[in-house]
Amino acid sequence: MIRFDRASAADDASTSAHTRHLALWSAAVAASLAIGPRAPLYWDSLNYVEQALTGRVGGLLLGRPLFVLASHLATRVALSLGASAWSIELLRHAWLAFAALAAPLAASLARRVGLSPRAAWIAGLLVALSPAGAHTRDAVLTDGAATAMVLLALVVRAGGTSAATVLGSGALVGLAFGLREQAAIHLLTALLVPVPSPRRPVRDALLLGVGFALSAGSLLLLARATNPDYLASIARWMHGMAAERREPRPPGEALSRYLLWLVALSPVALPAAAAWWARSRDRWWPMVVPASLGLLALSRYQDIAFSPRYLLTEFVVATTLPAAAWLDRSLPRRAQLLWIIPSLVLLPLAGHLLDARQRPLRELVAALPRDLQRVPPDSVIVTGQACPAVRLTARIARDHRASWEAAPPRWTTLCPGWSWPADPSARLEDALRQGRPVVLDLRDAAWLGGPQRLRRAELQRFASEHAADPRVISWRDAPAPPR
Repeated sequence: MIRFDRASAADDASTSAHTRHLALWSAAVAASLAIGPRAPLYWDSLNYVEQALTGRVGGLLLGRPLFVLASHLATRVALSLGASAWSIELLRHAWLAFAALAAPLAASLARRVGLSPRAAWIAGLLVALSPAGAHTRDAVLTDGAATAMVLLALVVRAGGTSAATVLGSGALVGLAFGLREQAAIHLLTALLVPVPSPRRPVRDALLLGVGFALSAGSLLLLARATNPDYLASIARWMHGMAAERREPRPPGEALSRYLLWLVALSPVALPAAAAWWARSRDRWWPMVVPASLGLLALSRYQDIAFSPRYLLTEFVVATTLPAAAWLDRSLPRRAQLLWIIPSLVLLPLAGHLLDARQRPLRELVAALPRDLQRVPPDSVIVTGQACPAVRLTARIARDHRASWEAAPPRWTTLCPGWSWPADPSARLEDALRQGRPVVLDLRDAAWLGGPQRLRRAELQRFASEHAADPRVISWRDAPAPPR
């Protein structure tokens, strides 16, 4: 009878945990649907969608091979079942569903390192309700998926000391590396996770390294085998980043944006984690040190002013458990959910503001295939944030001819960024001499941020100088209606 009661209690606890995990996952999905862009608007997102169609790995550091190859497999399955190449909803929702697992995994990790059930619930909600995290999960990006994979690796590592467990944890970090290369820092996090005795630091470090090398190495070899241009793409990335570093940046912009991103990732977790560090710390405190140092190091990343998503993996690992532990101990039981109020207020407000800001670009990108149907197939097309969407449209038009009414495009794109020429007017004049039409997208929504708008100013001068030339096609915003 006693044995039956114990089994029943264990079953109840397991059911409760599963229910909590499902609730946390659902909260993460709901937050992303409330605040997300609902379309691939990030520059990298559009490139990832094209790579999902082609399966060609490369372009960003080591190419995030797991993300690209898994996306390619999912896309091929969807197309074989009758999905349209013009729609990536399945791809977006699939990665959102996977990235949302970070919330229940954060709760599981909290329990495995010894935090209370209430603290585990708090940890999961901190991840689920992160404004920047919610936005990232909905955008076909690697950051949210890498965060979930890292947390899975740490949960596995905290679950035991067997050789298979440690090896598996290292392999999962290797998979996270295949989603985003900076995840490699969490090999050290996995080594420092508190585990049941006995600890074997040397053996565990070796097994973690072997597991990581096997999975990460296999992904890199697969990327090389499926893409003959793979090594050249890494060289191009290094050259492009070096050129970008030489560009002038507004003084103080990177630091001010970095501080803003820390708040955007969680207005609650950051101060709560800082308060935890200022007081007595738990026995698991060493495991958050690597991510904390990585978070500080990323303040020097040259592109940090562009997005908070670059910080997501380090931020979650560095702040979630400390913040949850501090909130659990500091708030009275009757007030245990008061901390959620800032997030619940911020999420719909941020969602409304982001939707208003993103809607013009989202509508522009959605209408781009229709606009491009009327563009001569040998045109040189110059646009801003929508530039990878032009390349994606060309790819679909060439590979899926049945869905494209016009002649197969042979467009050349001129994009802001690494490939922008020192003298764009000379490049465009050369295209005109070759008899190629030039399409200039001068619409406001197509150009985001100061550097891109400087590029548009150059194009506006060229358009003014060639206003009477029928070979120069300018897309402009419709004039505002008279008041």
